[in-house]
Amino acid sequence: MQGAVVFRAGDSLHFLPANVAVKVMPMPDVARVPGGPPELVGVGLVDGETLPIVSLGETPRPSARVAMLVLGYLGERIGLVGLEVLATGRFALHGDHVEYAGREARLFDVASLVTKISAGRWAV
Repeated sequence: MQGAVVFRAGDSLHFLPANVAVKVMPMPDVARVPGGPPELVGVGLVDGETLPIVSLGETPRPSARVAMLVLGYLGERIGLVGLEVLATGRFALHGDHVEYAGREARLFDVASLVTKISAGRWAV
């Protein structure tokens, strides 16, 4: 069994293991980053730390009703929005996916996302 968060981004189901998914919370106030890629909504303050906030789908409007999934990756934290958190708990792991409501939720590729948003000239 794998502790995980299952979420939907667009038409796809994904999961993140509990050791990567730090918490689910409302989206904080966001400051845009000039020159950032379209996926980068901006940065926001979470627990006294400034985090990049990345959208996996349509960029949401900041509000208390928008869920943000905070994840830890290589010692950094990142906020993900543009998704719908469907479930948290323990799931049977089958290779690169877990089962949720009779469907496969694939392991979300955090490395590809980080590479994509870090590749631009805006990154320092």
